[in-house]
Amino acid sequence: MGSALGVLIAGTGLLGGSPAWAAAPTFDTPAAQVGYGTVTLTGTATANATVTLREAAYKWGKDATSGSELSPATQYEDDMPTTVTANSSGRWTIRRTMDSGFVWAVESGGEYSRVVKAPLKVGATFTVTSTGAGSISYNVHTSPDQPYFPVRVERQSGSTWVEVASGVTDGPAGEGGATPPNDDGDTNAEFQGAATGQPGGQQTYRAVIAETGNAAYASAENLITSNTYTQSVNVGGSGGGTTPPTTTPTTPTTPPTTPTTPPSTPVAGSVQFTRIAYNAPGVDNRTNKSINGEYAKLTNRSRKSVNLKGWTVRDAAGNLYRFTGTYTLGAGKSVIVRTGKGTNTTATRYWGKSYHVWNNSGDTATLRTDTGKYIDSCKWTKAGKGYTTC
Repeated sequence: MGSALGVLIAGTGLLGGSPAWAAAPTFDTPAAQVGYGTVTLTGTATANATVTLREAAYKWGKDATSGSELSPATQYEDDMPTTVTANSSGRWTIRRTMDSGFVWAVESGGEYSRVVKAPLKVGATFTVTSTGAGSISYNVHTSPDQPYFPVRVERQSGSTWVEVASGVTDGPAGEGGATPPNDDGDTNAEFQGAATGQPGGQQTYRAVIAETGNAAYASAENLITSNTYTQSVNVGGSGGGTTPPTTTPTTPTTPPTTPTTPPSTPVAGSVQFTRIAYNAPGVDNRTNKSINGEYAKLTNRSRKSVNLKGWTVRDAAGNLYRFTGTYTLGAGKSVIVRTGKGTNTTATRYWGKSYHVWNNSGDTATLRTDTGKYIDSCKWTKAGKGYTTC
C-alpha cells in the first residue's frame, strides 16, 4: 500500500482509529456555586474547534441523558458568549450565571459531551439583633432572590438547637413572619421577624434554609440544596424562662411624623450598608424591573431610631440618592434603596433612575448625613457573585 493511501486510510479511521478532530468534547465537573452568581465551565474539544453550550434548568432537563436533548444556551450577557473556540491545546472555557440548579452539555463538530447536573447551594445573609431584655429581631435574605425558600431560625441550647421561628421567604403575611412580595412582582427574598423569651447574654443562632421546599421554588426539583448560617449576639437582660418564644411578623407600617423614640445623634457606623446587589439578575436591558434588581440595603445598627432626612447614598461616579423629607429608621431596622422607579414604602425607597448605577466590576458606595458627615462605605473590586454584604 502506498504511503499516501496509508495516510488517507489512517486519517479517515478506516483501520479502526478515530481521527483527533472527531473526538467528542468533554465537560469538567463545575466548581460548587453558593447563591446567585457566575460559574466557570471548562472542558476539552478538538483544538481550535467551535464549542456550543447546551443547557436547561434542572427542573426541565433533569431527565436528559444526552446533550442533544438540551437546547442551545441563550447568551444573556455581552461578556458571556455561549459559543466559544477551543484553544490550541483543546481547552474551552464558558462563563455562565446560575440562579438555580442546571443541566449542561457542550456540542462540537456534531459530537456531545456528557450531561452534567450542577446543584446550586442556597446563599444568604443572616442577621440577629438584640432589641431589649430577652428580645431579638432576625432577618434572613436569601440568594438567589426567590420567594418561598423554607427557613428555620434556631437558638443553640447546649448540644441541641431550639426553634425560634419557621416559615418561608417573602410568603403571604403571617407565614412565619415573612413579608409579601412587592406589587410589581419583585421580592425581597427575606424572612424576618422578632422573638421574645430569649436567654440573656451571648447566644448563638442559626438559619437553616431550603431543607425542604415548594417544588416550584426551593427543593430537589430545582436542585437547590440546603445551607446553614450561624450568628452570635449578646442578648440584653436575663430573658429566658421556660415558655416557648413567640414570633411577630414584620409588616410595613407608616412611620409616625414624630418618632416615639428620639432619633439618635448619628455616628460613623450607626447605619451601615449590609447588602448591595450591584448586578441585577438576568440581562441588563434597562427595563425598570432590571434596574430595580440593583439595590443598596441600609441597616440601623444603633439602639435608637435615626432620622435619615437629607442623608445621601453616592457611588464612585458621583450618582447621588437623597432621602427627602423625614424618614425614620428604627433601631435594628433596614431600608432598601432600589435604583429604578417605583412608589416609596416604609421598607423600600426608589432612586428613580432609568439606567443601572452600580458597576459590576467594582464600585464604592458611601453614606453621609445631611451635613456631609461620613457614616459608612462599602467597596467591591470584582464582579464576584453579583452582590456584596459589605
